[in-house]
Amino acid sequence: MSRNILLKNWSQMPKIILITVLLFLSGLLVAEAETVSDENTAAKKLSEQLNENLTESPLNLKVSKLTMEGTQVSSEFADNLLSLISHELKSNTDDFFPSVGELSRGLTPRGSIEVLKNENEDPKAQDAFLKGTYKEVNKQVVVKLSLVGGDGKSISRAEISLPVSGVKHELQPPNFLLAQKTEKVAAQNEAQQPKDFSIELGLNKADGATFREGESLEIFFRSAEDCYLLLLYQDVNANRYILYPETEKQRQTLILAKNGFDVTENLPLEVSCNPACGAEMVWAFASEKPVDISGTIMNLNGSGLRGYPASDSLANILRQQRGIKRSEKKAEARVYLTTVAKK
Repeated sequence: MSRNILLKNWSQMPKIILITVLLFLSGLLVAEAETVSDENTAAKKLSEQLNENLTESPLNLKVSKLTMEGTQVSSEFADNLLSLISHELKSNTDDFFPSVGELSRGLTPRGSIEVLKNENEDPKAQDAFLKGTYKEVNKQVVVKLSLVGGDGKSISRAEISLPVSGVKHELQPPNFLLAQKTEKVAAQNEAQQPKDFSIELGLNKADGATFREGESLEIFFRSAEDCYLLLLYQDVNANRYILYPETEKQRQTLILAKNGFDVTENLPLEVSCNPACGAEMVWAFASEKPVDISGTIMNLNGSGLRGYPASDSLANILRQQRGIKRSEKKAEARVYLTTVAKK
């Protein structure tokens, strides 16, 4: 068929049919999300969809995170919904999921940061990870979940919407705007900052996951090259604290390449919602020379550095750690977590 004949035939098609064909070809013609009334029903319907859309089974399911679309911030709503979904999937009688548990990470004997096995896993089943996003649109909350294998391949998906009036938990943490402001400052000039070597920063849950009040918080670090480390923690009120180094000796201690470092091994951390819960962040700055912490802490005395708030503004800290004229190799990484009240 010649190009002219093809164009002529298209021009003679009724406009409504032509629009429909174009939408279909572009992948824009999608089914509207099923609407439910409340969180409990949402969990039930999402679980049903995940089961119905499965392309593989059985699966050892690891529940990862549910974050606000376009962010790494979560909420009480997300924490509650994932708990309800986990309960629904555990109650499933089809044996699709012999094991359902929260994603947990730790250091392996090789020193890498990896996902750990949960209890009662089926050795014949493959791992699958549940994650998703949600957003508020026209007084409706749209939730999208995806189930992916260890190779990143999609195994299932689900989508529902529910009215905001049917949500009984906070859709965003109280400090959401402050967290977004921090991210905006952090992202400024970040693209122009060369990452001179690879580093990995991880928590004992997925990056962006929720941590309940009273839970343990573990922080892991790994570098492709020998380096020195500065680790900052930012709380819900944007106060920043030095977690590492604790002492001048640690500041001048080289962390060897590819040796996983459990920052909290001798420094147990427990999630607290005092003064409040919300979006928080851990930030790692690595350098081939001992990190400069002058001007970044309010107090420094014989008891060590940890727990003393960084007094400088975030912009100044970034300027100092990133450096305008780079005289040594540097790298940085950050991860978010959202703390929620104990149930």
